[in-house]
Amino acid sequence: MNFRLANGLSLGFCSRGGGLPVVLLHPVGLRGAFWDGVVAALEPHCRPIAIDLRGHGESDVPAAPFGIDDMADDVIELLRALAGEKAVVVGCSMGGMVAQAVALRAPELLAGFVCANTGHTRTPQGRVTMEQRAMQAMRGMPGVLDITLARWFSETVRLQRPELVAQARDWLLENDPIVHGWAWRAIRDLEHGDRLRAVQVPALAIAATEDQSTAPAALRALADTLPHATYREMTGTGHLAPYEQPALFAEWVWEFCKSLPRAE
Repeated sequence: MNFRLANGLSLGFCSRGGGLPVVLLHPVGLRGAFWDGVVAALEPHCRPIAIDLRGHGESDVPAAPFGIDDMADDVIELLRALAGEKAVVVGCSMGGMVAQAVALRAPELLAGFVCANTGHTRTPQGRVTMEQRAMQAMRGMPGVLDITLARWFSETVRLQRPELVAQARDWLLENDPIVHGWAWRAIRDLEHGDRLRAVQVPALAIAATEDQSTAPAALRALADTLPHATYREMTGTGHLAPYEQPALFAEWVWEFCKSLPRAE
């Protein structure tokens, strides 16, 4: 399905099930299908909605650079179109940054939000690293494949679950390299910092012990910054925790949803 935004861009998404809307936001370079395993596990309980963020998957490629707030505004517009029950927004990596921005910009639309494998601020060295990734992406997607997949997946996963790695590789190769670079620059400019202390929406922060991109300490710091956050940690899982362990991830998300005042 597609949703036409006021800015003219078309936003691709998949909606399954019924009841509480649970909006799922993917990492950089991937797409809503990243959440297929989680969607299958959540569908009996709620209405999972997996979005292709702008420039990704079936969503339109924008004509100009964009930031985390721009992607959040796209999600907010879709949430307003749901015109009903408050939603739970779930994001992994870049998607988690977008989920934070939604909570900052439109908390009235949320029953809660979940951030996995993501941070909420950026160090000066981190900004340099993100800019390097942007520049490398703009030279062509094949040049970013090996280093990205090595960062996302442990050697054990690469050896024992090659189908997961192959699918992520295919998704990465389908990206527009310019848009991929813009996305890395959006990540470079992340700076939610102490602004999140004002967010009163319940939150869940999920870390993974084998995450080579975002250490558990970053998720602990995020949980400590948010006034109403719970921290959980997946053992033996890398940066794409919902992709590696969708059933467990969905179980934790649904437990969180059931704890919310608006969830039945």
